[in-house]
Amino acid sequence: MRWEELSSPDVASLDRERTVVMLPLGSVEQHGNHMPLGTDTMLAHAVSLAAAERARDAVVLPPPWFGFSVHHMRFPGSVTLRAETLIAVAEDVVASLVQHGFRRILIVNGHGGNAGVIDLLASTLGYRHYGAARIAALTYFHLARQAIAKLRRSEPGGMGHACEFETAMVQHLRPDLVRIEKADATYPDPGSPYLTTDLLGSSAIRTYHDFADLSSKGTLGDPLLASPEAGSAFFEAVVGALCAFIEDFRGWRIPESPK
Repeated sequence: MRWEELSSPDVASLDRERTVVMLPLGSVEQHGNHMPLGTDTMLAHAVSLAAAERARDAVVLPPPWFGFSVHHMRFPGSVTLRAETLIAVAEDVVASLVQHGFRRILIVNGHGGNAGVIDLLASTLGYRHYGAARIAALTYFHLARQAIAKLRRSEPGGMGHACEFETAMVQHLRPDLVRIEKADATYPDPGSPYLTTDLLGSSAIRTYHDFADLSSKGTLGDPLLASPEAGSAFFEAVVGALCAFIEDFRGWRIPESPK
């Protein structure tokens, strides 16, 4: 279900204990020479909608579109919010949902640059609404990391940004928006074995990377390995992982507020 398509009585009739309300987050930023600026938000929204349809008793809010994208601002078209602004928007949306009695709220992130923000939101909102609601936050491609790894064709570094994964996903969902003839492969050097630019990589170290320093075209990885067929497989993998989590999340205990 799409929240914006429901009426007020429709929302009033939803089961407050069972319904999972999802807030997709993404970004509007450069995605190489071949991909649309709205890729991250479009994908987070599409994955959320597909999972909600399959999982039932789940509804998807309209995404706020913009994210924390300061590391892309040397590329035309990129738009960023301050971290504080994105946090404030999410806080206000979640507070509205809690005021309406919803008890299970899930932030579904589709932009790597928002990772620190959603970590903070999960903690601060969980504390603020303790006893009233359970708040969870995830990045959908990290949730499905193992499934994506089994499907990828690229070597480490081949999935980063506007890469094999994202390009294939948009080819599957909106092929009219992908100009694959303009795509370039870039395997960036992050400058240290302690750092990684791979979408599925992990590092104990946190630092700032300006994307223009890593790639003159804005692409991190190999979009030339993408195809609509691969995108379909990736999409099924991430939707399946999100559905499984939604079912688990529905069973999480909501503790009583301390007196």
